[in-house]
Amino acid sequence: MHTTDSAAVTRVQTTRLAVRGATLGGTSPLPAYRPVRAMTTTSLSPDAPTAMRERVERGHLHTPLPYGVQSDYDRGDHQLDLPAITLDNGIVRATVLPGLGGRVWSLRDLGADRELLLTPERLRFAGFALTDAWFAGGIEWNLGTTGHATTTCRPMHAAIVDSPTGQAVRLWEWERTRDLILTVDLALGGDRLLASTRVINPDAEAKPLYYWTNIAVPETEQTRVLTPATHAWRTSYSGSLDLVPVPQPDGPTDISYPVASAASADYFFEVAEQTGRSITAVEPDGAGFAQTSTDELRGRKLFLWGNAAGGRRWQRWLVDDQPYAEIQAGVCATQLEHDLIEGSSERSWTESFGATTLEPRVVAGDFAEAASAAAAAVADVAPIDALDAWHRRWLADYAGQTPKTGLHTGSGWGQVELALRGQSSPDGVRFPVVEDDSRAAAGLLAGESVDEPLLPLISCRWQQAVEHAPVGWWRSYALGVGAHLAGDTARAREHYRTSIDLHPTAVALRGLAVLTDDLDEAARLYSQARELDPSTRGLLTEQVELLLEAHRATDALEVIDSAASGLRDHGRTRLLRARALHEVGRDAEAAEQLIDLEVPDLAEGDRAIGDLWRQVRPDSPVPAHLDFSMTGD
Repeated sequence: MHTTDSAAVTRVQTTRLAVRGATLGGTSPLPAYRPVRAMTTTSLSPDAPTAMRERVERGHLHTPLPYGVQSDYDRGDHQLDLPAITLDNGIVRATVLPGLGGRVWSLRDLGADRELLLTPERLRFAGFALTDAWFAGGIEWNLGTTGHATTTCRPMHAAIVDSPTGQAVRLWEWERTRDLILTVDLALGGDRLLASTRVINPDAEAKPLYYWTNIAVPETEQTRVLTPATHAWRTSYSGSLDLVPVPQPDGPTDISYPVASAASADYFFEVAEQTGRSITAVEPDGAGFAQTSTDELRGRKLFLWGNAAGGRRWQRWLVDDQPYAEIQAGVCATQLEHDLIEGSSERSWTESFGATTLEPRVVAGDFAEAASAAAAAVADVAPIDALDAWHRRWLADYAGQTPKTGLHTGSGWGQVELALRGQSSPDGVRFPVVEDDSRAAAGLLAGESVDEPLLPLISCRWQQAVEHAPVGWWRSYALGVGAHLAGDTARAREHYRTSIDLHPTAVALRGLAVLTDDLDEAARLYSQARELDPSTRGLLTEQVELLLEAHRATDALEVIDSAASGLRDHGRTRLLRARALHEVGRDAEAAEQLIDLEVPDLAEGDRAIGDLWRQVRPDSPVPAHLDFSMTGD
């Protein structure tokens, strides 16, 4: 196996990545009382087995708290200078972005001078993640629940560690929605990038486990995605999970060629019973990219954008003219499911990523034969027995070693969460004190009051700590949010009002507004909140949406027009203004607002722009640059 036989020495270096693109912006102070993105899959096929149904029912999160929403990124073309880490052994070079979730931005085959991943020429964000901001490209690590991880646009700790082939890079962070610790050791073995992952449960109780690795690969007209399977579970934007034959689920169209599909869809291949599972994306000349893993990662998936106008528009929105598909691997068969991680335990696996080569005639041949040949080619360069041996050796001798030279700093929340529990860091990680919002929580544990708008801490452990905190506006506000999320609206209102009496804040007034059934009263509360905080865009958005719901479009226009120019000119606000103009019968002006509209925080599956265009211009087709439909219609 190339991974252990190679004598190539890996060099790990910190560097900077110069790239043009968007700025991320800050985190909203407004707690999200519901998921940022609603689930698009709402029904399961009768073919779904009982165990799958049980895993689908398990573990849904109803809020991304304690994380804040990241929605204030722009669509700019700034010159960015991002912290990066490179691993280079003269055969392959990996570039990692520790400040953006530890994303592997690039994996380059140096001998062939070929980039193996989709590496965007511009960094663009969109509303795809559990806390909104997400960007396409590279290899992404997703721990938490269905969707792109809360950590995907947040910093991770990084340090040099040893591996069976020399220096490696360890990435780690405390994932706060689940209170699980994620570590990923990146090493080079010959022509492979190896990612050895641990998920650690520091608590005595079992927890839902969701994990998927997401890999973006370049897509041409003839890119083919191959894995040995006869069926797949398909989710599309029609709302159902269905078992379909592959590669031809709907007649003659062969979805192993991603560009051939009409609509965007996920295909979760039925491969759980296989040994040495792999998935390959390959070009007609036989050059390809492959992923394989030890047995713990049972799922394999293809996400394709399809060739409909909306899917193509989304690709251009995210990566300009760089079409791509996603191949993925996860702990369950589909991304609707959650497995279990037992209390005070860990789960681990190793993945292998790298180039592969097939004969061109095989690539173009029968799907089953091509998929079998691809799996054999992967097994030749990364045999499962050798990968298992690597994993066992790494787990026994390297996974628990103390990180050496620090390369990047993540959040301070791991240190504070361990202090809350009276625990020390598990073997293999260290959580330092970091001067971020975790310092206010550390003060809370020390018996101090919180006097800043720290996002509420909602776990049972933290709610107990908040109960014993000194009396103050934040304590009552945080208890109000906890009761709000628990469905105890009477107690939530009481806590919010107590907080306001102690010290009026926009966040507590907004909490009351969200709980108020009287739309006029809610509008009054939002108005008061925005007097205290006129600069948070989310407050303006919610206030205007409420006024439109109350059929007060004229008032909505007045609120928008009185806002500061930076808020008024934002794409989301302009979309709301177009809605309000339509409601008062000013469709020509609404169309003018829409025609050159860019909404930076546009969300996956969001048809608001196209639907509004159809209302204001019913006799005119939706312009291509405004068509983000994911269903092919």
